[in-house]
Amino acid sequence: MDRRQFILSGIALAALVSVGTGLTYYGWQQSLNADDNHQDLVLSALLPALLYGALPQDATLAMAELERTKAAVKDFLPFLPLRQQQELHQLFNLLANRISQLGLTGHLTQLAELTMQQRLALLDSWRDSYLGVLQQAYHGLRELLYGAYYGQPEHWKRLAYTAPRFR
Repeated sequence: MDRRQFILSGIALAALVSVGTGLTYYGWQQSLNADDNHQDLVLSALLPALLYGALPQDATLAMAELERTKAAVKDFLPFLPLRQQQELHQLFNLLANRISQLGLTGHLTQLAELTMQQRLALLDSWRDSYLGVLQQAYHGLRELLYGAYYGQPEHWKRLAYTAPRFR
């Protein structure tokens, strides 16, 4: 390799790195934006696992409750602080992407294609992970989804909860 080839290859490598860095930054910024399809995909896969045992045995009733819970999540998200909204949107977008999903879950298959036992094991591994980011993802999803499910008045009876009355 002569001097000219060395310089040209160095310039080409620098240009490639700068373009790659720009695309990575753009992709990271885009992952903060809401995508309803990604949110629906992830919630459809993880809600049955998080609510395992709380859903009715009848499949049609269970699907209706899951749809109401997804709607409650969508209604509640705008009331969260902006930073938490962005973190949740980023988690939904990362879990919908196969490459980043592989890094977060260890599975290349879509979340919806995992068995219930695999989904439960995945959530348990996030809860018990030594990585704080995975623990944060687990606790954030759990609190959001439990709040959306148990915040609906029709579920209060099973909990023996009565809403406080204000004057």
